[in-house]
Amino acid sequence: MYILNYGPHHPSTHGILRLLLTMEGEEVIKCEPIIGYLHRGVEKLVESKSFISIIPYIDRLDYLAPVISEHAYVLALEKVLNIEVPRRALIVRTIFDELTRISCHIMGIGCATYDMGLMNVFLYGMEEREKIMDIFYSTTGNRMHLAYYIPGGLTNDINIDIITAIVSFINNLDFYLNNVETLVLNGRIFKQRTKNVGIITSDLAIRYGISGLNLRSTGINYDIRQVNPYGIYKELSFKPILLNKSDCYNRTYLRYLEIKQSIDLIRQCLDIIENGEYCSYNKYTRDDSSVFFDFNIKLPANICIYTSVENSRGEFGIHLFTGNKYCNTPHRLHFKAPSFAIIQMLGELLKGATLADVSVILGSLDFIMGDCDR
Repeated sequence: MYILNYGPHHPSTHGILRLLLTMEGEEVIKCEPIIGYLHRGVEKLVESKSFISIIPYIDRLDYLAPVISEHAYVLALEKVLNIEVPRRALIVRTIFDELTRISCHIMGIGCATYDMGLMNVFLYGMEEREKIMDIFYSTTGNRMHLAYYIPGGLTNDINIDIITAIVSFINNLDFYLNNVETLVLNGRIFKQRTKNVGIITSDLAIRYGISGLNLRSTGINYDIRQVNPYGIYKELSFKPILLNKSDCYNRTYLRYLEIKQSIDLIRQCLDIIENGEYCSYNKYTRDDSSVFFDFNIKLPANICIYTSVENSRGEFGIHLFTGNKYCNTPHRLHFKAPSFAIIQMLGELLKGATLADVSVILGSLDFIMGDCDR
């Protein structure tokens, strides 16, 4: 029996994660996940920031799904201030959420397969993801950390060229999806490495508070987009995709299926998009086509509110607390991060796995350490 430090190097740990593994031969007897190497103190930093200035910090938690995290935060402010969001902004937010979900699942599939030596699917995915980044850049001027959602709507509108780019992207994603199906899901080596490996039972998922895709792969029907709809999801026709066995193979398969579902949701949004305002300006001043943020936006005293959205990794929630007086900074802002729950589960999930399976299991869970070490 011996102790093996797995990490905190980045490759195959998907962030600065350290696993203290107790090994007997090639088998993991005990696993102690150790976090905190990426800790940036965001929850403390934002206590001195204005409510609008916090939005770019939210982007940097789950840095692969920035606007979805923004969505949870602006929902909290909109509920407290009773801000009504224009319908066009709700539709555009939903489109960008689903584009981000596709981007995250492409990266999730790519990294999981890359850890097993399959590099071509990762490169095919990066090519498609680049098209999403181009859409984001054309809209906001940023590729990843967009700071695009604000209370009341969006910082700027999308035009016909961006809509055309979105349509072109979703219509031409079949090439990538076919490669995933052929090279990954039907690949003999991938099946051997992932089937019946890293099985998450529904009981294990519930005990550790797992949410999102990793939960739905166990057969549990829970999706914030339907349980507590936001954006324009309540007008869209879809059902959460469920699987009955959560092993490494099925978690990858479910990402593939959810990419297809996101394409359908974007098409539904484009069918109902309409002209109109992209931000309610009662909280802002407008000069021609520019929107100027009211950085002195204030919230009432003694507010305690929770809002959540369906991140690509699970339920991302915002706990917002204000102090005992009218304020323009939060007294406390706590984030419910789906990746944190995933990491805590590793101690039990990796027991009995072989050393070669550790990286396979980590890749199939698709966690982000910036989301965990907040």
